[in-house]
Amino acid sequence: MGATNCPETPRQKMISMMYLVLTAMLALNVSVEILQGYSLVDGSLHKSIKIADARNVALKNEFESLAGQNPTKTKEWKDKADQVVAESDALYNFVSSIKKRIILLVDGSAADTVNMEISEGGRADLNISGQVGMIEKKGADLRERLKNYSESLQTLVEDSAKRTSIASTFATEDRIKEGERILWESSVFDGMPAIATLTLMSKIQNDIRNAEAEVIQYLIGQIDAGDFRVNKIEAKVIPNSKYIIKGGKYHAQIILAATDSTKPLEIDIADKQIVDGVYELVGGATGKFNYKGVIKMKKPDGTTVEYPFSDEYVVGEPTATISADMMNVFYAGIDNPLSVSVPGVSASDVDISITNGTQVKTARGWNIRPSKVGVESVITVTALFEGKRTTVATKAFRVKPLPPPLAKIEYTNAQGIKEKYKGGAPIAKNLLATATRIIAELDDDDLDVKYKVLSFSLNSFDSMGNTLVEQATGPELTSRQLTVFKGLTRGKTVYISNVQAIGPDNIKRTLPPVEVSIK
Repeated sequence: MGATNCPETPRQKMISMMYLVLTAMLALNVSVEILQGYSLVDGSLHKSIKIADARNVALKNEFESLAGQNPTKTKEWKDKADQVVAESDALYNFVSSIKKRIILLVDGSAADTVNMEISEGGRADLNISGQVGMIEKKGADLRERLKNYSESLQTLVEDSAKRTSIASTFATEDRIKEGERILWESSVFDGMPAIATLTLMSKIQNDIRNAEAEVIQYLIGQIDAGDFRVNKIEAKVIPNSKYIIKGGKYHAQIILAATDSTKPLEIDIADKQIVDGVYELVGGATGKFNYKGVIKMKKPDGTTVEYPFSDEYVVGEPTATISADMMNVFYAGIDNPLSVSVPGVSASDVDISITNGTQVKTARGWNIRPSKVGVESVITVTALFEGKRTTVATKAFRVKPLPPPLAKIEYTNAQGIKEKYKGGAPIAKNLLATATRIIAELDDDDLDVKYKVLSFSLNSFDSMGNTLVEQATGPELTSRQLTVFKGLTRGKTVYISNVQAIGPDNIKRTLPPVEVSIK
């Protein structure tokens, strides 16, 4: 071989090429014993594949039997097993197509593609494997399919050891030899005797059937892997409510509760652990309340499964109904407070309707405003039971006009407290001197009704017995009226008369006079 500054002659180039060819021929000289060994291994692999096929058929039949017993429970795992079978068959058949292609190219019309066996004379062929694997690119295609198959099986298996085993079985990484990268497909096909490549293909097929069996066996085990072991089974009745109204519907779930007394449940509500599965609380306020939590259980494999839950409860005031028919009265022209409660039902789920009037919901109930005096207002109460609104009760109320108020003089006592004088009994002059205005109000403390005084008169008498009248507009005493009060002596009498007042019903009323006498 010449240096760069001394080019080789054509004769030298020919000698170098012949040297390389002879070296390659010596390296590729495969003995008959080695070829026979490949044939023996390939035959053994064929037997192993048949055994694996029979085992896989048995596993598929077992899966079919389990699916027939409990389709719902096995569906997820059977679907995955069917996926494994389909992908395994597809890859297996692709490898068979490579073997068939090699045998056909080697043996031609005499090829035995039924038993997938190559003739004795064609076993040592060093060109066909490379043609199929490298030139026709079957090797690169097989490499990609093996990679996808391995990754697919690994996604179906949670066991890390099994996943590692699958990845190792179908590894197709390139290798480095003397600093040079050698493709996986090149090491399998390029320059290999036909029988050697066929044996490697049979080995891959055997790996496929074994991996298929291993994954299906794993999936069968997963059918019951999530089941919990129990040693206590009880019948339980869970009603929606133990309180129903007449005509209502009682609804309850009847179930079998299975538990493991050797492993108490771990129950948490609002980050607080519940002991013995009993949740208790004190209803501090009325209304509807929600709560949620989680039950944690350990599976036989040691993993923990969480089961979230939620529910609601209603807290109501203790109620009692005490009624007197004669008191069933609404007053026209004002808001009449009304409270309604239905035992066992949240206030938010209770509603009313009214005839001869209108209703407005308040924080404590309703305000009722009747329309016509002398016509009954009928209240109809409805409540929400199991999503259905039901009439609970009806009640009639008589509608009366507001009673007339009384006129009174507002004054301040010795302790500085405002008091009211409605006449009749004599009043001390010093107290009367503190009076500032005339008010109008009901004597019935149960009715909180506000009246406005529009005008009034103060009638007094001179020494000749003549009546003197001092008029006032509005509730305030005028200065002339206050002067009259200051001039009164013991035994003298004056009258607050012609008092005009208006209430919330907008009816103008003339009130009875107030007789004022001095002690």
